[in-house]
Amino acid sequence: MRFNLHRNIILIFILISLSIKSQTNEVGLFLGGGLFHGDVGYNNAENAILDSKPVFGFEYKRNLNYHFGITLMIKKGELSANDKSSLNLFSIEQSLHFKSKITELGLITEFNFRPYLSRDNEHNITPFIFAGITKFFFSPQAKHPDGNWYNLRPLHTEGQMSDLYPDRPLYSLDGISIPFGLGYKFNVYDFLTLNLNMGWRITFTDYIDDVSTNYVDTSILSDLGSTLANPSDNEFKDGFQRGNSYNNDKYGFWGITILYSIKDPIKECDNIVY
Repeated sequence: MRFNLHRNIILIFILISLSIKSQTNEVGLFLGGGLFHGDVGYNNAENAILDSKPVFGFEYKRNLNYHFGITLMIKKGELSANDKSSLNLFSIEQSLHFKSKITELGLITEFNFRPYLSRDNEHNITPFIFAGITKFFFSPQAKHPDGNWYNLRPLHTEGQMSDLYPDRPLYSLDGISIPFGLGYKFNVYDFLTLNLNMGWRITFTDYIDDVSTNYVDTSILSDLGSTLANPSDNEFKDGFQRGNSYNNDKYGFWGITILYSIKDPIKECDNIVY
């Protein structure tokens, strides 16, 4: 299933690229930070940029005309959040935290509000919006008092796959997301473009931070699982709210993309359609 999705995304991109005339091509390097909005640190969205961890990526873009482009991209980085940074007193008392490596493969459609094309001195600056579909992979971890970080999924911190909670399956470490965002790009020198952008991903999982439902009876957890499921000094009884399963997690990226136009100068696109 996972292989077929990746293959289909690449196939769609190739078919579109081959079927439309008068394009230019660009390759780019993304440098920026990761954003997270979920159960952990839920009320500290205003600190998301300041607390973000490094993210980098690679893009290949097909500019179909002056207004539309399609991008195939990959991004790798880290997401994190900490209840101690929250403005909510209950969240601070919970003291939950996490970090997770994130890898994303995506197909993005971009729309320029003004006519734009690299190597075109008359149309070299524009704001834009984008949307698409991505496949992402994650693995939440938490820090133990011994100073080491441990993977949370194998610890079943919310009773997944236990006899007491048969309705809680083990969550998947990959998913589909719907990205959307905006940006501003400008041509700095003939073949070189700078693209400032920020976007969020709507996901269909609530476990990027390993938190979704309620605290469970610690007797069904290992010592390690019990410690990381509730790292605070407070005793939260079985059934006490730990997260909100009705709100799926969201993540995103902000940063700058450096794009290099690889259009063949000999094959100028004078007939490109606005």
